[in-house]
Amino acid sequence: MNKRTIKPRISKKTGLLFLFSYFLILVLTACGRNERSYKVEALKVVTESVSASTANIGKHYVGKVEEDSSTPASFIGMGTVTRVYVEEGQYVAKGQLIAEMDPTQCENTLQAAKATLDQALDAQKRMQVLHESQSISDIDWVNVQTKVRTAQSSLDMAKKALSDCRLTAPCSGVVGKKQMENGMTALPSQPVCTILDITKVKVKVSVPEKEIAFFNPKQGKDKSVTVTAEALGGKTFHSTQFVRSVQGDALTHTYDVRFSLPNPGGELLPGMVVNVSTEAEDADSEQRIVTVPVRCVQQDAGDHQFVWLAKGGKACRQPVETGQVQDDRIIILSGLTEGDNVIIEGYQKVSEGSEVIL
Repeated sequence: MNKRTIKPRISKKTGLLFLFSYFLILVLTACGRNERSYKVEALKVVTESVSASTANIGKHYVGKVEEDSSTPASFIGMGTVTRVYVEEGQYVAKGQLIAEMDPTQCENTLQAAKATLDQALDAQKRMQVLHESQSISDIDWVNVQTKVRTAQSSLDMAKKALSDCRLTAPCSGVVGKKQMENGMTALPSQPVCTILDITKVKVKVSVPEKEIAFFNPKQGKDKSVTVTAEALGGKTFHSTQFVRSVQGDALTHTYDVRFSLPNPGGELLPGMVVNVSTEAEDADSEQRIVTVPVRCVQQDAGDHQFVWLAKGGKACRQPVETGQVQDDRIIILSGLTEGDNVIIEGYQKVSEGSEVIL
């Protein structure tokens, strides 16, 4: 009797399961090796040690330049604008021609008024002979004279309407916004352009209600302010004249204060943003303040301000309360103490607990 060697049979399903388990073990082993070999590198940052200094603190605001006055130039009647002679930013003198309107209709009206007046004058001349001979009544003679005066008034109105087709500058100044172009239809009192007087300008700032008492005109002493225009290379201007509004903004709780500035060279232009700073209320009083670079103060989604500190080789988020801006630095009212290391470079890359090296 021959003996058979019985070989174990492995199903196809079992083989695939075996291969899948084998590859899974290899993948997990490789991942474990990668995790063991991964190492977080510390981030390079630059810090500044917080220190307090003494300074006389004035008040600082952001202001906007406004024209001293704005005069709209517009046609009295309605018609098609045939030519506008000025451009934005151009200086115009009082009486200078600004624009013209199609005079065809006004010219026709003028001719009709002239014809009516000639007819009335001719009738008056003929009726005068009859009136002197007492061939007509006094009432008929009065009616003839009334028609002459009415025709003369119509002629004067037609002449005025024709002259109004030429728009001249009501005052001297610089053309601001140009609102009409050739071919557009002008409506009565619709501005063709605005003429701005910028020989003097006003600087408007919004002052918080808790500081508005500082700008009290009844105190009897001037408030000197320095206006710095970064658009003019940091050029400064000085003013002691101001007017404050008596009605505050209900949403922002601020009051508008406007400072007058001479502007003979026309350097300060309407809409220009400037920095306005006041002198310290008491020149002899000094305060100890803490400042950091403006750029390193961050703001989260909840409008809370914070800075990054370097503590024990790790980044730490520190909430702060800020005050006024002084050049490229900002005053820290609370949140920092002397000796804290504030990250001033590389703060964009860190997060809470990140390892940092100085």
